[in-house]
Parts: sequence; structure tokens; C-alpha cells
Amino acid sequence: MPDNEITLVDLVRDSKIETRPLDSHVVEHVLYETGRSARRRRVPRTERWIKGRQLGQGTFGTVHLQTCKDGGGNRFRAVKEVKKFVVVGQELDYTRELEAIMKFSNDKYNHCFVSSQGWYELEDAICITMEYFELGDLQQYINTPLRESEGREITDQILEGLVFMHENGFIHRDLKPANIMVVDKSPEWFVKIADFGISKRRHHDTSLLTMQRGTLGFAAPEVIGSTSDQSYTYSADMWSLGAMVYRILTSKMAFDSIGDLFKYVSGEVKFPVGPLELCNISQRGQNFVLMLMEPCPGSRGSAASARSHPWLIEHLAPINGEDFYRPEADNTGMLLRIPTGRSSVKVKVKACCDSIGYLQVVQTGATPQLDQVHPSQSSLLWSLLVWSMLF
Repeated sequence: MPDNEITLVDLVRDSKIETRPLDSHVVEHVLYETGRSARRRRVPRTERWIKGRQLGQGTFGTVHLQTCKDGGGNRFRAVKEVKKFVVVGQELDYTRELEAIMKFSNDKYNHCFVSSQGWYELEDAICITMEYFELGDLQQYINTPLRESEGREITDQILEGLVFMHENGFIHRDLKPANIMVVDKSPEWFVKIADFGISKRRHHDTSLLTMQRGTLGFAAPEVIGSTSDQSYTYSADMWSLGAMVYRILTSKMAFDSIGDLFKYVSGEVKFPVGPLELCNISQRGQNFVLMLMEPCPGSRGSAASARSHPWLIEHLAPINGEDFYRPEADNTGMLLRIPTGRSSVKVKVKACCDSIGYLQVVQTGATPQLDQVHPSQSSLLWSLLVWSMLF
């Protein structure tokens, strides 16, 4: 078993919360704190959480709001209750959801994913604690088209999360607006990816067998069996993202039925760009959606490459009057800020794991060019950059 899998198994085990049910609506957790003396190095304390209203329901479980009144005031969380047995004799593999949630609950990923404080076990269910978002999910905000700039902002945030998932060997497999939680809404959207219920780790030497997972309307054609390809990988998430972007920008689904989808995949009809045009979506925005919703999975590109699409990178707004250019997605989405007060210089830096990097200076209005630079040349380019900023 690879080291990273051992680590994930340990992470899941260590995040289990010692729990006892008091009744059907109340659970008591036993938590431990560090004491102030050798005799009391590990001090237990208890918390009681009360089940409230239902927040959502899926095939394999429900999500409820829970409230804790211990310590004064109210604390809230969402708890997903996953039944161990949906059909008698068939046990669900809930470990993959726990692996994904605990992995991406790390602080370095918290800005992209709904985090968990741990999980506990009941006789017939696994309960996963999660952040609670009062604003709900994205689905309720797209009954009318969002502005293109808003769609772009939401898309970039989801893509950053997909980069993290795919780099760590996870495929979500059920991306849809209902699985995107809203931390803050318009005019400055802040969203997080949720629900890893059917996420799957992908081994380096295998593909995933096609399974009837995902949500119709957002699931890739290879997932629902509309192509001859009998396996799917990260490209399935890219299609789902494209379907989401289409819905966000038009408030419509790209395909109303599996029959319409099949006609597009088989080449009988062209992609339905009409609703995008009616909503005055830019040509680059249309191209972005078309790229993600290519019938051939291998033509959709990666999440990292999608973050460098012109639709996303050429509309980054200055922060506090400072110009910046976002590095590639696999550089964890950091911003390089240049406090020059000049809007004519943008800088892009990409640090690659294999020690190959590049620096790109783009003059406003110019077509971005990707210049590969050997690390030994980077100091010279930095000198040129500083010179351009000063003069």
C-alpha cells in the first residue's frame, strides 16, 4: 500500500470522535484537552449536539443542522448521516468519502472545500460533521443568469479546488451547483466544494470503471454510458464543470435529455451555443465552455490548464490599486502583487515540482506567450522585471 494511502487511513481513524447517543436527536461527544499538570495531561470534556431541521437529502443519506449550546451561545454545524446499509446485505463503502473530506479539511485547502471537524459512528450510520453555511448552495442563486464576471469568479474558485483534488488523486464525480456551498454571494462570490459522497481515488496505473454515478444534466457522457469509452478519469469532472458554467451563465441546462446529449456526442448536432449568445457571453467565455464539454474526454484539458484559459486570466481585477497576475493553478493560487502603481505590467510566475520554472511578463493588451525558462536564467529575468518597474 502506498505511503499516501496509509497516511489517509490514519487520518480517517484519528478524526473519529468518541460519541454516545443519548436519544434519537441528541449525541454526546467526549473530547480531550491538554491539562496543566503531569497528573492531568489529558483532560476530557463533553459536548452535546442536538439534531435540528433537515438541510438536504440524497440517495445514501441526509444532512441535518445540529446545535451545541454548551459553553454559552449557540454553535451550528451540518451533519451528513450516511446509512451503512441501503439494501440489506449491501454495505456502502463510505471510507472514500471520509478520506476525501478529512484530506481536504486541512487548513491549506479550507478556502476551497467544506471542512469537517471529524466523524462519529452510530449503530446503522456514519455521521460526518461539516461546516454550516447559512447562505446554502449555489443552486438557489442561478434561476436567472448571473453576470459573466460573477460566473468567471465562481468558476475560478471551483477550478482551484479541482486542481487540488486531481493533484492528490481524487475525482469528485458529482460536481453540480447543489454541491457548491456559498460562503458569500454577489458582488464578491466565495464558494466551496462539498459532498465527496461518490468521490474516488484514482491509482496512477488504472482508470475508473464506468459506473452510473453523478447527476444527470451534469454527468459526463462517458459516465452515463453515452460514449464507447468504458472508463473515465479526471476529465469527467471537467465536463461537469462546463455544464455548471453553462447553467450559471444561462440558467439553462446545455442538454435537456440524454437523447439530446447523445446527438451531440455522436456528431449529429452542434453544441447549443444559442443560450450563451443570447446572454451576451463573450467569445472567450463560449470557447471555455466548449473546451470543457468536448465529447472526447482527452480533449477537455486539465484543471490546471483550464485556470490559464484567457477567459479567466485576462480579467483579474487589481487589488487596492495594485496590479497582479495569478500564477498557474498548481502553484496553489497565490497572487504575486506588484506595488508599482502601473497597470501596464503584469507578471506571471509558475513554480513546477520538477524544478522547471518560467517567468512571463505580459504588457497589457498583448497576447500572453508562454516562455519556458531554465532556473539558471531566472535571476536575469527578475533583474529585467525590476528594471521595468523602476523605469
